[in-house]
Amino acid sequence: NLDTSFMFSEGTVAEFGMGRVTPSLPATRAAFGLDSDSVAKSFTVSTFSTKMDIGDGISAGIWYTNNGNGVSLDYGTLTSPLGHTGTIAADLNMPSLAALVTYDLNDNFSLIGGFKRVTVPGGASVKTFNDTDGDGLVPGGGNFPDATSTWTFSDTSAAGSVYGLSYARSDIALRVTMLIEEAIGLSIGTTGTGGVAASGTSTASIGDAVSFAFQTGIAANTLLYGNYRISKWKDNQVSVPTVVGLAQLSDFDDGDSWSLGVARRINDSLAVSVSYFSDPGDGNGASELAPAGGNRAITAGAKVGVMDNADLTL
Repeated sequence: NLDTSFMFSEGTVAEFGMGRVTPSLPATRAAFGLDSDSVAKSFTVSTFSTKMDIGDGISAGIWYTNNGNGVSLDYGTLTSPLGHTGTIAADLNMPSLAALVTYDLNDNFSLIGGFKRVTVPGGASVKTFNDTDGDGLVPGGGNFPDATSTWTFSDTSAAGSVYGLSYARSDIALRVTMLIEEAIGLSIGTTGTGGVAASGTSTASIGDAVSFAFQTGIAANTLLYGNYRISKWKDNQVSVPTVVGLAQLSDFDDGDSWSLGVARRINDSLAVSVSYFSDPGDGNGASELAPAGGNRAITAGAKVGVMDNADLTL
């Protein structure tokens, strides 16, 4: 999610953060030889942001992450009841870049606006295990996949607007920000090989979202912070070219997510934090490429001052 908190820091600042995510998503399907502790692969998330004041009450900044959206899955080798082998996998991490401007209306209210650009990197791919001999389609009864279909994507980027309003009270370190992110559509050149895959143009989009972020002081050198996000995904699906036309791979639903955390400043150069994130979903997997009906995460971090107005976050 786009984090705009850096835009309200004093003066000129730069921040760099890095984290390692190790998800647990076990999957078992005896009929296909699948018994995995986790089909989701570990990945690294890095972020960078910088901001400077450019006028009276006006600031400009850049925010970047190497993994704003995407999916990283590997089901390994699957064997159908008829002895056919194949796999389901996805290697699609989408960097995001945002350019932002804030304008202070008064001591309490600020406007924020700009754009966010997302990129599908060249070489990203998706694989599915499909039925090609007419005996049915997964996951109905008596359905036996027999070939792996692979779609490899070309480098593609698109952008959408972001805008919002922020309210602050410095005496209690309070800030509440509402941010609206418009949907971003992508038309992706695609090379298809094997199974039912064909070459052509895939379509995908990043759903529009509204988020509410807050922070407030609760004790000396201690902040409570959180975020509530409403995302519209039902009308933003992923479709790829096949031998019979464009086929939808995903089955996303609209949803919401929230996080809550506490940060504590230990001294002038060290602060620590811990937070909890929840995306409850609907309790059901959306598809084989988005198999979790919801997810939860606990994050612990530290921010270390490495020079004036520059912090390293781990």
